[in-house]
Amino acid sequence: MKTKIMSTGNGAHYLKLLFAIFVALPVLGLYFIHNYTLFQIRIHDTGEIVYQKILKIGEPFTLKYIHSVTEQPVYEVFFVKDSDTLAMKEMRYDSFGANLPVGPEKLEHETTKFLVEDGYYKILYENRSFNKVPLRVGQVIADHTLIFKDGDRLRFLDVAEGGEFVEFYVKPVQEILDRKEDGG
Repeated sequence: MKTKIMSTGNGAHYLKLLFAIFVALPVLGLYFIHNYTLFQIRIHDTGEIVYQKILKIGEPFTLKYIHSVTEQPVYEVFFVKDSDTLAMKEMRYDSFGANLPVGPEKLEHETTKFLVEDGYYKILYENRSFNKVPLRVGQVIADHTLIFKDGDRLRFLDVAEGGEFVEFYVKPVQEILDRKEDGG
């Protein structure tokens, strides 16, 4: 019976692997912290977080709801502007109704673009940023639903009562890690 002895050469492979892991993990961690954010929905009155999801900075998502007057869908496209800011990119609908723009709007920090494309009226925003987006969850018609890039969908009525005041926002992933280190 021959005994196999591990050579220094084989041991060096394990050392290289361990070294690569110890170097790669912090680099990946830094990449994650700087390129991803935590999306949350919370009940305004209680502060209860009812939904959360990790999103990449720059990633779009859509708020879809049924307009109470036209009873047609409205799509508001948002994206993660940075680790603690959302921005509205576009609003799309196929018929005019109360509080829906009928042309370009001149606002303090931007003038929107108004287009007619693919059977929709489209409003394009260049400078519409939010720290938090407030929303009163529809009780009858609205059926507010978030549609994420990965295909996930979330009906607000699945996490909040109709008529309840909620807000959605993003926060830096680093805050979550800091809280865990503090025992929170």
